[in-house]
Amino acid sequence: MKWGIEAMPSKTSFINMGILRNDLKRFAWIGTGYLLALLAIVPLKVFMLYSSAEDLRFNNAEYLATTYLRIFQLDHYNPIQLMVIIAVPVLTGLLLFRYLQDSRAADTAHTLPVKRETLYNTHIVAGIAFLFIPLMLTSLVSWALVAGLGIEQVNGANIFTWLGINLLIDLLFFICSVAVGMITGMTTMQGVLSIIVLILPSGLSILLLHNLSQYVYGFALDYYLPKIETLSPLFRLAEISGSPFQPGEIALYLFISIVLYFVGRSLYLRRHTEAAGNAITFGALRPLFKYSVTFCTMLLLGTYFNRVQDSMTWTYFGYLLGSLLAYFLIEILLHKSLQVFRWQQLKGYGIYALAMVVLLSLFHFDWTGFEKKLPELSEVKSVYMDNSFYPLTYVPANVLAANAQVTEDLYTYTPVKAIFTDKNNIARIYSLHEQIIASRLDKKEFSLSRSTKKPGRICLAYELENGKHIYRQYAFATTDYADSLKPIYESREYKEMHKETLRVNPAEVDFIEINGTVDRPNKNLRIVDPELIAQAVAALQCDIYDETYEEIVNINGKIPWAQVHIQVKNRSFSQDWKKSYVNFEQWLKDTGKHDQVRLLPGADIACAFIDRAPAINEEDSERPQSKTGQLTRQLDIAALEEKPGILKITGQEQLEWCLRNYYENSERAVYQVVFVKNDGETISGFLGEADAPSFIKEHFSR
Repeated sequence: MKWGIEAMPSKTSFINMGILRNDLKRFAWIGTGYLLALLAIVPLKVFMLYSSAEDLRFNNAEYLATTYLRIFQLDHYNPIQLMVIIAVPVLTGLLLFRYLQDSRAADTAHTLPVKRETLYNTHIVAGIAFLFIPLMLTSLVSWALVAGLGIEQVNGANIFTWLGINLLIDLLFFICSVAVGMITGMTTMQGVLSIIVLILPSGLSILLLHNLSQYVYGFALDYYLPKIETLSPLFRLAEISGSPFQPGEIALYLFISIVLYFVGRSLYLRRHTEAAGNAITFGALRPLFKYSVTFCTMLLLGTYFNRVQDSMTWTYFGYLLGSLLAYFLIEILLHKSLQVFRWQQLKGYGIYALAMVVLLSLFHFDWTGFEKKLPELSEVKSVYMDNSFYPLTYVPANVLAANAQVTEDLYTYTPVKAIFTDKNNIARIYSLHEQIIASRLDKKEFSLSRSTKKPGRICLAYELENGKHIYRQYAFATTDYADSLKPIYESREYKEMHKETLRVNPAEVDFIEINGTVDRPNKNLRIVDPELIAQAVAALQCDIYDETYEEIVNINGKIPWAQVHIQVKNRSFSQDWKKSYVNFEQWLKDTGKHDQVRLLPGADIACAFIDRAPAINEEDSERPQSKTGQLTRQLDIAALEEKPGILKITGQEQLEWCLRNYYENSERAVYQVVFVKNDGETISGFLGEADAPSFIKEHFSR
């Protein structure tokens, strides 16, 4: 390795020009390659888009503007750009300080008449030059190209924002890679640890919260996860286009870069050259590294097995497997030997395992009273209740100022926050919460997904009069709390928050489409007359207000007649035309449109076969299948005709009853029904025992 140095005064300077020139000669290919990659990723893509702008796809000005601006965004739309921005700074840190991972090269470098601090600073300056100069040149080329081609959709502010974000990210990732390189003597280890360190703030927090939620009943995991996922710079990049860096974040990343610079310099001054080749170069850091990796791997495998198996027994197995694998693999790495199963190492793992057993045991007791804690009802100002915290934590994506005039008319869906302010509903939700706490099953032994009861989830957020908030989240069997949920679901406040039809203004509706499901694709109707639209919306609203809890939750999965699609300006939404919607059905009959949108006995359905469930399924599974679907249906129908004990119905009243009452959930079914359409196709479903009419009960009682 050749080093060019300046005269003796350079010993005390911030950088050494000779070493800097040597770095520029040896590693100029990094900056050159980075520049070429950026030019291909940004200005070349701009030119390619400009040359194909006449394509029919880009006749839409909004789409064209969005496509141009996405070139200057770091997100999933630009995976190659994102990968380059992440990989190049880390690789630069690895290469500039790679001599530290070779003891002879390190000895040679440190015998030069240059202080270590000057060496460190010089390599840092060289690395920043390799990263910053290509970014600046790419920005200038992009600005010149946009101005020269007259691309109005992109302006200087967009390019400057892109440049600023990349400068900040490159600086942070590069300095992080350098600092990590001071504590390891292996190049591969440096690269892996650099990425891990960048992920660690979010990754470790997510693992801790996931595992905490297994022991603390009511812990609002889904509320806190979105808040910590962006702690990691790597995860933060995933949403940078929709949520640009704020001044506080920029200051924080700059501060972290400065801190890592001084940490790396301090470690560089204290690092021994003979540590090259060691996984961890400082003896004091080895126990910390070993137990940290063991702890994180334990949490990772524990979380994995818990999610896959939904069992605390498997979770503990994951803890054991993860800690054993990590502990002894790290011992092998640190000692560079397979001879690690000795008393000293076994003793160390035993102490760690004992500490974890004690820690996990503590979580089995509610020492803080968190699980039973409830605010005073008189202190509750409002309460949020839904099956997810997403609507509560949702923040609309920020729109770039330069693109505001293009996107201001575009509709962005904003979920409705189910915040209850009615005192009666607050009291009902509070009572439900008390019931959940009082009657909860042992979470460590109960697996909701394996329960025969319908699973549900409830997320609660209390806002108190003093401005404080309390968040809770529970998984429970909804059938156990039907009596408590019923008055809440049937309240006007609940329905108006969860049914968009109740919030729509009929005067703003462009049209309404009523379409059959996949079983009846030819049944459809479009309503464009404003008066008819107003009548249809009014009928739907009346039916929704009249819905009962049982009809809302639809436990058995009763099949709706059709889907109602309502188009409002630049957005649309859909809802079921349920069989309980008598007002809407009557309106369709009064306007003569009823027969156009639903299945009818005789007109659509020729007959139906009823048998005890699941006899028809068993028969079908045993019968050889034809290669053609239509022939298979005909063979099945022929077999059903001859099956002993089966009930065939053709009467229109009987068919109508079956159409109105069949459902798709076979869990509580006693009978199975197969409808045969006039075209030979079949529709199958299930019927219950309690509400079965006499013609079914009498037939099967023989």
